[in-house]
Amino acid sequence: MDKGPAVKGSVGRNKESMKLLKETFLGNSDVLAGFTNRHGGVSEAAFHSLNIALHVGDNPDDVEKNREILMDDLSLKHISWMEQVHSNNIKIVNNAGVVAKSDGIITNKIGLALLVMVADCIPMLFFDRVQKVVAVAHAGREGSFKNIAGKTAEEMQNAFQSKPEDMLVSFGPSIQGSCYKFDGKYLDLPQLNKEQLLNVGIKKENILASTVCTHCNKDYFSYSRNSKTGRFAGLIMLK
Repeated sequence: MDKGPAVKGSVGRNKESMKLLKETFLGNSDVLAGFTNRHGGVSEAAFHSLNIALHVGDNPDDVEKNREILMDDLSLKHISWMEQVHSNNIKIVNNAGVVAKSDGIITNKIGLALLVMVADCIPMLFFDRVQKVVAVAHAGREGSFKNIAGKTAEEMQNAFQSKPEDMLVSFGPSIQGSCYKFDGKYLDLPQLNKEQLLNVGIKKENILASTVCTHCNKDYFSYSRNSKTGRFAGLIMLK
């Protein structure tokens, strides 16, 4: 998964990472899910190369091209993005486009990909394998303190009658506790979010958390390593 770009860069690798996630965790052909890294796009300098965020100072034309590369290689036609604001705002979506001021989105629409953008924060993917519902959440420090993980699971229950025991959750690469200090103390965001999911009834064995540290691993964008940087993506879609 992290052995270097394929012929078409990380988008080719994305296919492999999504295949791996589907087979080893989601275990269901009804869903496409995975995480990109920073390789395989056209952005330059600090944004090299598959930056998919328009708000970070990258050339907008390059970002749009990167998004086209992602959509073409994964055969995506409809994507719902978030205007992420480090909140615990969660919304139900039925159509493609940008969702204002939100850090979690949920859908049961086939063919609508949900995408979360990160550069140290945790990209979280949710899948209810019984009700066929998917969600993404953006769990940075502020969102984690506001229980974005637990609230996303609760909203799936409220809106779609999802049961915690039927939910699978995957954390993508993020800054790990040994590299992240807040108020002079190390803060383990993946562990904090795991605890929030356990508190709402999701089974420990149904939570898969990447141990890849974005601060240490230069295959990923990292705001802590360089505040001028791009964003990689986590995405999930019902097929």
